[in-house]
Amino acid sequence: MDLPFRMQSAPGDAPVIAVDGAWGAPGLALSHWPGNTTPPELKHDLSTGAALAFAKLDPARRADLAAGCVAVANNHVDTDGLCAAFAVLHPERALELEDELLAAAAAGDFFRPRDERAMIVDLLVGACVDAERSPWAADFAGLEDEARWNLAMQRMLEVLPEWLTGDLAPWEPYFADGLAAWRADRADLAAATFEELVHLELDVHTAAPGVTSSRDGADAFDPGRHALYADTDADRVLVVGPRADGATYRLILNTTSWFDLPDRGAGDRPDLAALAAHLDALEREAGEPTAAWRAQPTEGAAPELWYGDADVPQFAEHNGALRPSRLSPEVVRREVIEALRAVWAFPD
Repeated sequence: MDLPFRMQSAPGDAPVIAVDGAWGAPGLALSHWPGNTTPPELKHDLSTGAALAFAKLDPARRADLAAGCVAVANNHVDTDGLCAAFAVLHPERALELEDELLAAAAAGDFFRPRDERAMIVDLLVGACVDAERSPWAADFAGLEDEARWNLAMQRMLEVLPEWLTGDLAPWEPYFADGLAAWRADRADLAAATFEELVHLELDVHTAAPGVTSSRDGADAFDPGRHALYADTDADRVLVVGPRADGATYRLILNTTSWFDLPDRGAGDRPDLAALAAHLDALEREAGEPTAAWRAQPTEGAAPELWYGDADVPQFAEHNGALRPSRLSPEVVRREVIEALRAVWAFPD
C-alpha cells in the first residue's frame, strides 16, 4: 500500500493499520495480540498471517478496510511485526514469499523455527535493532529508542526479501554465534531423555547426569527457547539437568497460551508464583536452601520458573541464573504436573 511505515508507542488520533501489537490505535488492526480488533475474516495465529490475509483481498476491499488510515504502524520491533508490515506495504511481493514470511514470524513469536533460514532471520532482527550490535549502530547514535526502532524497521523492510531467499553470507557476522548456539542446543536436546505429556501440553527434557549444554559459555543444562520449541506443539517445557550436587530446573510457558490464536484458543496457565512458593517450602524441608525458586509473572507473554538467582530477563533465550536444587527430578516433575492438572490443558 502507498502508506508510510512508522513506530508509534501512543494510540494517537489518526487511524493507522496497526500490524502486530494492540495498543489502542484507531484504524485497522492486523494482530494476534490479546485485545486486538482484527476483522474476524483476517484473524490468524500470527500477525503476519493476518497481514497476508489482508494482502490477498481485492484491492478495493483493502482500500475499504483501511479507509482513512495514514500509516502502517507498530509499537514494538520483532520478527512477526516486521514480516506483517512488509506484507501490508508490499502485498504482491509478500504473497510470493508467503511461506518464508510465516516461517520467520513463527520463529520469532512462537520460538519455532522450521529451518535454519527462519532462525537466521529472527537472529538478524534481534541484532539489527540492537544499539550496539547492529550494522547500523553508528546511525543510532543519539537516537531515543523509538527513533532507533523506526530507523531499524525502515532498513529491515528494505532487506527482508534478501534475508528470506537471498545470499546470507554478508550478514553472517550478525547471526553466526546465535546460529551456532542453536545448533548446539538442538544436538544437546537430541541426546537428552524426552517425555511428552500430550494431555498437559508438556514436554520434559532430562539431561544425563553431569551434562551441561555444549554451546560456548554454558555452565548448566539450559537449551535455548528456539531449540526447545523447534519441533513441538507443546506450550509448556520442563528442562531438568541432574548433577552431583542436585539438579537444575527451568519451566517455560510459551506465547501460544498468551496470544489470541483462532486456530487453537487460549490455554489456562498455572500460577507460577504459587508453584514457586510451594517448591520453596519443599526445598527448605530438603535442607538449607542455597538459592530460591523464582517465577516471572504468569500474565507475561512467555514466563518461566526456575531454581536459582533472580533477575532473568523476559524472553531470555537461555537462563544463566540456574543453581542446583536439592529437590529430586521426580519431586519437581510431580509438582509441575499437579500444578498443570489443576488448570488442565487447552480447551477442546
